Amino acid sequence: MTDFLIGVFSSIAATWLGLIAAFLWSGRFRWMLVVTLSRLSSGDFGQSWADKKAAEADISRELRRARNVSLLTGRGNELQRATFDQFLHRRPTTGGSPQMRVLLPCTGSGSNARWTLDREAELATFDRSFGNGQLNRQIETNISHLETHQRDGLVEIRRYDFPHLGRVLLTDRVAYFTPYSSDSHGRDSKVLKYPATSPMYGTFVRLFEKVWESSNAQPS
Repeated sequence: MTDFLIGVFSSIAATWLGLIAAFLWSGRFRWMLVVTLSRLSSGDFGQSWADKKAAEADISRELRRARNVSLLTGRGNELQRATFDQFLHRRPTTGGSPQMRVLLPCTGSGSNARWTLDREAELATFDRSFGNGQLNRQIETNISHLETHQRDGLVEIRRYDFPHLGRVLLTDRVAYFTPYSSDSHGRDSKVLKYPATSPMYGTFVRLFEKVWESSNAQPS
């Protein structure tokens, strides 16, 4: 009988230890630890992923719980993928302001598109698909994809004239920053995540608002 009880308790203990280990190893626990350290120290503790694909599950989770989203991006291809699909198909709040603000670059060949031309020249050095206006076309395709959402009042779009230095995604809780490299696509760049308690979150909010204020509204 004693051996039987010892075996039962050992099994229960092993199960609980396994559950505790799984929780401590989970992304949720690591994020809770990041937020706690950031609050205690007022520091810029954050998570990181090697590339956009590795960060997609975490971004999707944050978008599901977000009330408002702001995105400054260079091309906007992610807006046509599953990561943003659930958020973009929400019903807009009646009489309220848009739940998503999107900043996409100016296109064309004029002076206000010089940074888009600059980024395409960088892309062309390692990807032969670029160098002939491909970036312009991709941006305009993504603008077209958002037109219905803009007419429905869910999304507001503006066009910016600013260097393509990285992607900034803001929710009520977090900021994601993807720094662009001159010799690789943004999808291959590291993704950094900061909680709202971090000074970097405030920096990215301020950056977004400054670019938003100086950008041109996209007709709906």
